[in-house]
Amino acid sequence: MNRKLGWWFSVLIASACARALGQETLHDNSLGDLFVRGKYELNLSSGVMFSPIGADHARPTLNYTLSGLELGWMLTDVNRSGWLAGNVELAGEVIGGAAFYGPGNYLAGGTAWARYNFVQPGWRVIPYIQGGAGLEAIDMDSELIGGHFAFNLNIGAGARYLVDNNWSINVECLYQHLSNATIHQHDVGINAVGPMLSVSYFF
Repeated sequence: MNRKLGWWFSVLIASACARALGQETLHDNSLGDLFVRGKYELNLSSGVMFSPIGADHARPTLNYTLSGLELGWMLTDVNRSGWLAGNVELAGEVIGGAAFYGPGNYLAGGTAWARYNFVQPGWRVIPYIQGGAGLEAIDMDSELIGGHFAFNLNIGAGARYLVDNNWSINVECLYQHLSNATIHQHDVGINAVGPMLSVSYFF
């Protein structure tokens, strides 16, 4: 059932991307207005996470889907000086996922994000970096995460393609660490990395 929900969520993402691509393209001069203080962003995302990675090779393989609905708020205006010009965005996200390979079932919770958008005049591709932390209910391999509660720590980097002054399509590489901070007896943790695809609406 969880796998079917993840599949339908991916279909919804694809439909939203198609809608965004079908919007009328406006002048580049208006696109920078998306990143001014007080603007909002509604984001729908879906992807897959693969673990273990790196030094965790001895741990069992546990791959899972990850989807989210996020509301972002532009904290600052764009700083126009130099190649690091950009703005700071804060966001809250509701997340959910299901294991599709390995010993596990589901995760569901929330994450708070801080994001830096690299904004240059005339650019329609906006790179960004972000970090986030949150908590979740989880049912995965009990040897990796004991109990049904975990924290998540996340680092991501990606880019947006601005379709017009309301829509963007985004791709990202995400690293995620899941653990219960030794609240329970078993806390080996999960380290995963994977691609994310999302669509954003600015208002």
